[in-house]
Amino acid sequence: MQKITITNFGAIKYAEIEIRKILVLIGKQASGKSTIAKLIYFFKSLKDDLFTQIYHDTQKDYFDTDSDLISPIRDKFYNFFGSTFYLPDFEIKFHYSIKEDKFLKLSIDENKRLTTNFSPNFLNDNFIISASNIKRLIQQLLNVNNIRRKQLQLFDEEEKIRYAQQLSILLNVLFESHQNNALFIIAGRNATVSYSDLFEKYLFASVQRTLEENTKQSFKRKEQTIEEILMLKFMVNVEAIKDAFKKFENFEGLIESYEEKESARQKLHIIKNNINKILKGEYRIDNLGEKIVFNEGTEEYVYLSNASSGQQESIRILQDVFINILYNYKILRILEEPEAHLFPIAQKQLIELLALMVNHNDDNQLIITTHSPYILTVFNNLLFANRVVKKNPSAESEVTEIIPKDCWLDACDFSAYSLGNESILEEKDYCESIFNNEKGTIKQNYLDTVSEILGDDFQALYNIHAKTFARK
Repeated sequence: MQKITITNFGAIKYAEIEIRKILVLIGKQASGKSTIAKLIYFFKSLKDDLFTQIYHDTQKDYFDTDSDLISPIRDKFYNFFGSTFYLPDFEIKFHYSIKEDKFLKLSIDENKRLTTNFSPNFLNDNFIISASNIKRLIQQLLNVNNIRRKQLQLFDEEEKIRYAQQLSILLNVLFESHQNNALFIIAGRNATVSYSDLFEKYLFASVQRTLEENTKQSFKRKEQTIEEILMLKFMVNVEAIKDAFKKFENFEGLIESYEEKESARQKLHIIKNNINKILKGEYRIDNLGEKIVFNEGTEEYVYLSNASSGQQESIRILQDVFINILYNYKILRILEEPEAHLFPIAQKQLIELLALMVNHNDDNQLIITTHSPYILTVFNNLLFANRVVKKNPSAESEVTEIIPKDCWLDACDFSAYSLGNESILEEKDYCESIFNNEKGTIKQNYLDTVSEILGDDFQALYNIHAKTFARK
């Protein structure tokens, strides 16, 4: 299990959050949910940045802690969150392993520069020696003469892949993670649907220019560009997904191309059917664009760019879920506001699909920010379904009829926090766990709070209404 502790960063005065297989952050607007999610993404995706730095470094044929580890971390932080020169003192500590007390701590020094502090057990001699060996071998391949490279091109590529795999394994151990596909699914995801391909290309190029210009800025003038960075990576992911669907036209086509045992294909068909329920139709893509087909027999459809807000907001999530299960990726997904523009029933169906995706692989991880109490209620039911069967195994078939077994969640894999608890608790703690470890479900008083507030308002109005009639 992992954990992040944040002190005096942005809107967050203090927060301590356990990061399990599923983490849900709920709170009002501007309460710091997105900031926490982005910080988690920052630390969890460092592995990818270090891979790129080590694998493509042509300056040194050995692992250098400053240039291969510390400098990339600093550069990434400045690019994500801007210059630290104007920020108050803060401390952010990410435990990659609570059990081993293995962490990376970030703060700022007297010159307002970012400082990195690693736990004593973060780096060891074995990692440094192994990383140095890999760098040296990669550089040897890059430095072979052109004649040999032409003769042994295939061999060289195979060697590069082998060294890349060795480096990946090494970094997995360093960062206590085997995930190979990390993505932050932004709140404005309909931007990849509602605009033309030409506009998207201009947007992509514009975002790239902004990021390139910011990297050239002096330390004090570095601007926060995390939104642009996340948007760019999300757009790249969407293009890859669209390319996959273009080959086979729809979800059904992808399933038919899937060479696996029948039970796996049946699971994909179930997922496809649930996706169709959320979309209220079938997704298709051809040379004319993306569309939602309402009635297959009559071929009634609407282009995705003209579809409802709920269809536009959910389609990229649904495609991502399907692709991740299809190719068995080991994923980290950080998802902002999955409930956007969706009716509560569709929210339920979407969360069940996300739970199925997380359960598909032991290394999968899902982090959600939300405003919706419905989202919490759905997660609570998935947790309770698992608890019911644990207490009474004979009830499994009955529970499965209500909630598919693949969607059940184990309490030890789940954490949930409320941010900005002004109306929830008597003591106004900013960040509060709303998960009842003893019962293995979300605290009932939190789930009922919003309903109680609305009910109290209604009762007060009704009392006034009753008094009005009594006076007459």
